[in-house]
Order: sequence, then C-alpha cells, then structure tokens
Amino acid sequence: MSRNTESILILGCGYVGERVAAACLSLGMRVIGTTRDERRVAALSAQGMEAVVAASPLALPEALLASMDMVLDSIPLERDESGMRAGQPLWLTELAGRLTGVRWAGYLSTTGVYGDAGGAWVDESFVCRPGSARGLERLRAEQAWLSSGLPAEVFRLAGIYGPERNILGRLKAGGYKAVRWNPAHYSSRIHVDDIVAAVISAMRSPRDGRIVNLADDMPLPHADYVCEVARMIGAPLPEILTEAEGEAQLSPAMLDFFRDNKRISNRLLHRELLTELKYPDFRSGMQSLSRI
Repeated sequence: MSRNTESILILGCGYVGERVAAACLSLGMRVIGTTRDERRVAALSAQGMEAVVAASPLALPEALLASMDMVLDSIPLERDESGMRAGQPLWLTELAGRLTGVRWAGYLSTTGVYGDAGGAWVDESFVCRPGSARGLERLRAEQAWLSSGLPAEVFRLAGIYGPERNILGRLKAGGYKAVRWNPAHYSSRIHVDDIVAAVISAMRSPRDGRIVNLADDMPLPHADYVCEVARMIGAPLPEILTEAEGEAQLSPAMLDFFRDNKRISNRLLHRELLTELKYPDFRSGMQSLSRI
C-alpha cells in the first residue's frame, strides 16, 4: 500500500469503531482496528481492515504506531472487582511518544462527564461534575488525551442508538419500565450514523483541543421517549413508575443512567462539523430502524 494512503488506527473497534472504520475504508484509507477478542478478528478483517488483537495499545508494534496518520480511541472503560476505570492515564503518555506521525487524534467520551445539570442546557463550556464512577473515569480519559501532546479532540456522546443497538426489541417484548421523575429528567440521544459523520468531518477539519457534544436536536425525558417509540412501532406501552417505585424495582446502574437531568446542546456540532444531522431526532431515527 502506498505511503501516500492515509492511515488510521482505531483502538477498541466495537459498535461505533467498526462503523467509523467502514467509513474510512470507503474513503480509501488504510484502517488498523484493535480488539481484545480473538473471535472478532475474522469479522473485522472481512470488512477490509487490518484487525489486530492487543490487550493494551502498548502491545502494538512500534513500526505500526509510527506509521499512523490518525488515531481514534473507542476503548471502553475497564471493569474489575473494584469497579470501572479508564486505562488511558496508565498507557497514553508512553503511547503518544510512539505515535510520531499522528496529525489527528480523537477520543469517544460521554456526556455523562457533565453530571447533573438540573434540566439546564449543557454546552461544552459547562463545568464537569460527574456524579457516577463511569462519568468520572471518562473525564480522566479525556484529560489524558487532551494533555498527551498529540493533536487530540474529544467527542462527548449522548445515548447511542442505531442498527443492532436500540430499544425496539425490549419494547416489543413488553414489560419495559421507566421512571417518571418530578421534575422531569431530560436525556439526549444520537444515531450512530451521525456520530460517524461527525468524526469524519472532524478528521477533515481538525482543531487541536476541541471538545464537541454529539447529540441530536431533541432532548426528551426518557419516559416520554419510550412511550412515543412504543406507540410508533405498535409495541406494548411501558410501565411508568414513580421515583419510589423506580428505586425499588430498577437496577442501580439503570437508575444512575437516568438520574442525571440535562439537555445537551449541539450548537457547536452544527456550527463546526455537521450543518444538518441525518437523524435530527429520535422519530426519524427510529422510523428508519423499524423498517429494517
């Protein structure tokens, strides 16, 4: 392959990473995708990328790292008996020294780094006060990238949905439960196709140190969201719980996910990366999925 061919290393080639890889391949790029699961190598390779099994990014060959033009970090938090933690603070400083040719880097984070905002609109200048271990560790990973010395930017993703990752099956099965908070707790979503488009746009118009919220145009309380989706697809309506019922019946993880109350502003996304979204709200996104 010609050295003039752009190359990208995608660390943690999972749900979003695979789709970014496909977009990069369609642009004629060389794509290296890492996974910790040897069983995924064949599936990733079949898409046209060079799949590499690596327990840590530091295990990748130095020559490969030095040949990369771009890198996208989509590695999830590590989980062990002590909880969740970000690996980036442990290996990124050393890795950055090996990525000698990188001219763009991106990290896929979460809007969970903001914590609770009492229903206010939250843009990228909002002070991060994560109320969960997940949000705190993601913030640590962000800081590692932004202080790495690489030309890195951070994408804070709202709730991700798309093909093979959506709520349709759970609603159709019936028995879905959601909490009606008082006052209402807002959350935001983003279709995976719009995440990919935003990342590709950032690669083409990079800005070192940029942080961008990736969310659609329509924040909505989760209970309202699932009820409307159920009606759209003819599924049984979810059971709507009071706060006290939710505390008693739902898992701590689910409660933590929906306890934060904020409306994610995507003005910067529209201004700098995507003038229009393919799926500006969940209605258009879910309609496309219900036809699959």
